[in-house]
Amino acid sequence: MRQLILTLGLLILGSLSLAGQDVVISGNADFKRLCEGSTLPKVEGWVVVSKNVSAAGLSPEYWYGLAQIKKSGDNYVATLGYGPVRCDNMVILADRLLVHNSGSKYSAVCLVDGKWKPVLKAYTCDAVLIGHADGARAKLLIRDRKGLYSWIDEGGKHLSGTPEHYDKALLYNGNKEVVAVKSGSKWGVMSPDARVVVPIQYDTLFLTAPLRRWGGKWADANWFFVNDGGRWGVRGDDGSEPFPTVYGGLSYWPTAPDSWCYHMPGGKWGMKESGGRQILPEEYDGLSTYSFSPSVSGSLRLPFAIIAGRGKGRALLNHKGNELLPFMEDADRFDMLVMFYPQKSFSVFTWNRYKLWTKGEFESTAEFEARKQDPSKAAGYVASLLPAAEKAFAAAILGNDARLILSRYDADSECFLFSVDKILQDTYRIRVPRADAPLFKEEFKDFSAAALGTAKYFIQNDMLALRSIVFTTPEGKSFSFENPAAEGYSLPVLKDLDLIQ
Repeated sequence: MRQLILTLGLLILGSLSLAGQDVVISGNADFKRLCEGSTLPKVEGWVVVSKNVSAAGLSPEYWYGLAQIKKSGDNYVATLGYGPVRCDNMVILADRLLVHNSGSKYSAVCLVDGKWKPVLKAYTCDAVLIGHADGARAKLLIRDRKGLYSWIDEGGKHLSGTPEHYDKALLYNGNKEVVAVKSGSKWGVMSPDARVVVPIQYDTLFLTAPLRRWGGKWADANWFFVNDGGRWGVRGDDGSEPFPTVYGGLSYWPTAPDSWCYHMPGGKWGMKESGGRQILPEEYDGLSTYSFSPSVSGSLRLPFAIIAGRGKGRALLNHKGNELLPFMEDADRFDMLVMFYPQKSFSVFTWNRYKLWTKGEFESTAEFEARKQDPSKAAGYVASLLPAAEKAFAAAILGNDARLILSRYDADSECFLFSVDKILQDTYRIRVPRADAPLFKEEFKDFSAAALGTAKYFIQNDMLALRSIVFTTPEGKSFSFENPAAEGYSLPVLKDLDLIQ
């Protein structure tokens, strides 16, 4: 530990190695508890090195407080020894700006050329909310005792070029710190250095959900929903206006990268990427995200999904607009299929079982890297897995206890309705002449298990379906079923999923 050097009202503390621990520099009996390290918020790159510090020969009544903090491998010391009382709190407002207070008195210090210099001393207000330091010059947003907000400079005077006060202020912590301000009835956004980054002209304004991506890249700005005269749009604190205020409804879906759902006033719903590319056309009566229940889906990577409404029908879509489940008007059937979709989906099963986002067991590193770069190679690799994947999927769905269920008989068409209990909500028709129907029904339990051994399956609408089956009665009569939907079928189709990480 370096030698502690005391000067009149100023302390410079060297580097300490016991990060996060209470460090006593000396055993001075006059030691009093100073600013707790817990009052320093967790900011990336800043680490509290010492919390409780005593210094021999310096009476505590001369201290606001002492906390040693570390930034980017360097130890910076906040030595606040120029006031008559200890501080109540210390917060980091900007990269090199610390604010502390005792009661209603607020002071600030700024790191300039490796040394902490006071930029505000004993200013009376209710709170200091946000700030920025440029060298030894500071700009601070404060709330006064009347609840009004205004900007002050490093001397505590009103900052020129800003209004006398704002009626409300709301802090946001996103990619960078900004503050929404209200002047009269209008809202806007200001940066920590008192710049207007979203014009103060909107009736309503609020931060979007945390953005994953913007225009194919990780977002590097804060984006705000804004409303002007009942119309919605989006503004960025980088000065951009990606969506003008013309929409009747507009929402960002954070689980789908670059995806915005919108509708024009009185119009249909559509979906766009942040860069403006149309994902879903403006032809839907409603769009909403769907979150699968892990208790139903199991411990899988789950796809992002959208419920799209058109007339009386609904479909399940991915974020690219491709159908995971087709449009259907049977609400009960649709709800059942959607709820169990990940568990019953061939695509979800294949993506998770074969981990198509990683190198395959029998795939060389060079082949893996090649298919990541070449869509045709990726398609060929997937196609090579499909036959085995289809068999594995059928075995996983059916298990060892699948059974056939015989339902009612339609005498007019001379057909029985039947189903496989593990194939969700699908019912099939097999022709049985009326003369044979009573005996077929009576003996069904006896020959149904053997019939399952003849069954063949295929993938229909991303789920397992019955392709064919042969029923043979004890009397030797055979009745066969062929699914017309399987005509021309050869290999299953793997749907393009946006699997949520």
